[in-house]
Order: sequence, then structure tokens, then C-alpha cells
Amino acid sequence: MPPRIVVHKVGTTAAALGVASVLALSFTTLSPNRLVTAKGLSLVESVGPGWAALLLAGWASLALASILRGRPQALSLVRGCISMGLALGTLALGAVAAARLLPTAGPYARVSMGGGAWVSVIAAYAAVLSARRELRGVPLARVFLTAGIPIGIGAMLLSGMLSDLGMLKEYANVSDSFWIYVRNTVVYSAAALVAATLIGFGLGVLAFVVRRFEEPIFGTVNVFQTIPGLAMVGLLFAPLAWMRLNVPLAAKLGIGGLGWAPVVIALTLYALLAVTRNTYAGLKAVPEEVVEAGRGMGMTPSQIMWQVRIPLALPVLFSGERTAAVQTVGNSVLGAFVAAFTLGTLIFGGLAQQAMDLTMLGSVVLVILAVIIDGLLRSAQRQMAKRTHADRAGSPTGGGSA
Repeated sequence: MPPRIVVHKVGTTAAALGVASVLALSFTTLSPNRLVTAKGLSLVESVGPGWAALLLAGWASLALASILRGRPQALSLVRGCISMGLALGTLALGAVAAARLLPTAGPYARVSMGGGAWVSVIAAYAAVLSARRELRGVPLARVFLTAGIPIGIGAMLLSGMLSDLGMLKEYANVSDSFWIYVRNTVVYSAAALVAATLIGFGLGVLAFVVRRFEEPIFGTVNVFQTIPGLAMVGLLFAPLAWMRLNVPLAAKLGIGGLGWAPVVIALTLYALLAVTRNTYAGLKAVPEEVVEAGRGMGMTPSQIMWQVRIPLALPVLFSGERTAAVQTVGNSVLGAFVAAFTLGTLIFGGLAQQAMDLTMLGSVVLVILAVIIDGLLRSAQRQMAKRTHADRAGSPTGGGSA
């Protein structure tokens, strides 16, 4: 009896998107130099018919693995492995295209990944994430799928396999300052997130405890979200410049209209809403029966807040931290406009020069940072949720013993 067809929506969608992208969009682009508009090349023009057929066969195998019935976890692992191979293979074919096209294209020519290749990589990565979620009971397989693509890309970078691609050529041009931009992005984002956490947590608690402050607090932090990024740093320029000229300590700390201060302050203000809102929501979501149990045990209002409400609200609070962290990393590009030298310097510098590889270099690294930070906070949130569940189970109203 033939196997029954059971359609896996993520796998089939990724396969369809991958095939459509590499056939309908440019797989690579070729330009005579970094500033001239590039010409899009199809998959076959980029790598030749043999490699093109191999890539399409990979997408066909993912589609096949997404419509067959079998052991769910085994099929999930197969889909994850195929998708991981497709993501890494697409990047490797970009290197193949560069080695194939550059020798006859001139000394300053650039070969870059096209829209079709990028969409293909994203579709494959989405299928990897889907497979990883489905393998909750197989930790080794989850680790393999999580680490496979980063390790593969790292190996290709260390081997120099991707060095002929335009993005890596741009990295070679800015390598002396590149890691300074990365460091500044991380440091400014972390400083803003810490400040927003402290301030937002206090505001969320205050709004919950003193209800008449709820409306003015949320009204204020909502206003910050409505101010465009450039306008925000522009509004901060004058007062911070005045402080630098009139407050000796501010000058010693490097506070001024340009530099780190306007970036960190702007990022802090933008992150306040997510932290404040989730702190308030987390405190409000704590079951009243748990609070009543605490009162019945003789706890003071302060003890109930710090020993009952806040511990149980931590998973929701961490959700706000995740939102604020990703938002903060993304907004760090504002540093390009106030001489703070973040990754935004590469992004907007590339746009100004019409050097798309430079823009892509900054953008891709920014996305990677956001994904890493979100992943770390997601893991912390899961641990908090497990601990909170255990605390509830052990509470007087949760079925455990007091």
C-alpha cells in the first residue's frame, strides 16, 4: 500500500518559495565595480546547468519529505537536514558563481547574492526552525539543527570560500573599523536595555500599585514611540550640547549632541514602552487566589509584591525584554547620524554610495545580532516559565503543600 500523503505546510511552502525564488528572481548580480548598478543573473547563468539542477533537486527532496506519511520526528529531522543543506548549499553556490564569473568580468567586478538566493536561504532557514520546534523531545537533534548553519557558515568564512563575494570584499575594505561598529552597536544597545529595564520596571510597578498614575505613565511612554528616530536624536542634540558646554562632568563623560549619549538616550526611550507595559501586564496577570493565599500566610503588601507577584510575573516581563532588545538593536542604526559609529554607519554609508554590498554587510550582521539576543532571552524566558510553573504547583492554591 503506497504511503499516505500528509502535507506539511511549512515544508511545502518553503519548497515552493525556494523553487520559485531561484527560478523567477536573480540568483546573483554582476557589476563592473562596486558603484555601478548590477546586472541580475539567473540561476543557470550564475552556476551552470549542473549545479542548478542539483539545487532544484534539493528543493524537490524537501517537497517530497513534506508530503509523505511516516514517523513524525524522523520526517522532521529529515526535513531539517535537507533544509540546512539547502541554506548552506545556496551560499556555497554564490561562491561557485563568483569563481565562475569574476575571471572574465574585469579586475574591479563584484558578484553578489541576488534576491532569489536570499529568499531561498530564508525559506530554507524557516524550514529548519520548523523542524527544530517539532523535535522537542530529541535534544541532540535540536542542537544539531540549531548549530549546523552557524557552524557551516563559519567554516566557509574561515576557509575563504566566500571571499570572492561582494559582501566579503566590502568587509575587507572596512575590516579595521568593522568590529568597532559591532562593539558600539552591542554596547549602546545593552546600556539602553539595562536603563530601560530599570526605569520601565519601576514605572510598571508604580502604575500597578498607584492606579491614578497608570494613565499618565502609559501616555508618556507611548509618546516616545510616536517620535521618528531622526527627530528623536535631533531633539536631543540641543540639550545635550548645552550640557557639554555648561556641565563639566558631562564633558568628562563624553555627553554631548554627538556621540554615544543621544543614541543611548533615544534607544532607552524607545524601549520603555515594551518593558513598562509587560511589567504592568505581568503583575496584573498574577492569579488573585495566589495573592490571597499570601495574605492568609501573613505576608505584608511589600512581601506579596516581591515574593509573589514579581516572581510569577517574570515570564511576561522577559517577553517585554525580548521585544525591547530586538527593537533596540534595530534602532541602533541611529548612531550613524550622530557620529556614534554603529552598524548604521555601514548601512547608510552604503546607501549614500550606492554600494549595496556594504549596506547588506551592515544589515546582515545587525539581523544576526538581533537573532542571537532574542534567542538568549527566549531561553531565559523558558527557564523563568518553568520555574514559575513549579512555584505555582507548590503554592497553597496550586495543588502542592504549603
